[in-house]
Amino acid sequence: MMNKSVLLVLVFIFLGQLMHGQKRIQALSLADQMPYFPGCDAFPVGSKDRRHCSNQTVKAYIFNHIIYPEEAKTAGIEGAVYVRFIIDEKGKVIHPQVLKDIGGSCGTAALKMLTEMPDWEPAIHLGKKVKVMLDLPIHFTLTEENPELEKTYLLTWGKLRDNKISKKQLRRHLNTPLTVFSPSGQSMSITELTFTYSKKNKLKKKSSNGRITPEMEKMVRKIRRGGRFSVLVTIQKDGEFIQVAREFNIHS
Repeated sequence: MMNKSVLLVLVFIFLGQLMHGQKRIQALSLADQMPYFPGCDAFPVGSKDRRHCSNQTVKAYIFNHIIYPEEAKTAGIEGAVYVRFIIDEKGKVIHPQVLKDIGGSCGTAALKMLTEMPDWEPAIHLGKKVKVMLDLPIHFTLTEENPELEKTYLLTWGKLRDNKISKKQLRRHLNTPLTVFSPSGQSMSITELTFTYSKKNKLKKKSSNGRITPEMEKMVRKIRRGGRFSVLVTIQKDGEFIQVAREFNIHS
């Protein structure tokens, strides 16, 4: 998790071509079925739920994996980095480039995050898998845009305190409920619970209505050393949905 927040505004602008060196890479600006970020297999292809899940999952991935450079934080650099990339016929992110940088190594951080992304489900057009190009603005801000998310709400899971844990520690907590506390110390009901595991550009994701399901337990038991495991919970307060996340590095 970042010490300072990175505000993510996920807006896709669909264009027709991209320059990579001296080579012009052709990609569709719009396809019959646009790419899906992985982890939304529970929803039917083409449904609004699957598209919403894809949008939310990619935002959660970026939130958990983008790193606000210390150089930028020290210099007080804020703003939007605009990146462009192609999702190819195999769902891989290729030819990422920075369209607009703000300095302080923010552009480099954005590109690193893109190159480590897991494979997407490729776009489909006229029944065939095709390349599609996306533009994405990533907003870096030193101002806490949502203090409830990072500070005033507390996500606890048994005795897990550090962000570096072992596989055994994680597995021991499968029968331990997660709890979210409000700023006043009140225990909040969890509306949605999501486990995400990423390693070597591969991502697995399981979600439930707040409890750890057998499918989620199975995913946790397959976790290996060197991966990153994230917990994202959604709570509802006064009609507003609030997401609270924690990330763990699996060291052994």
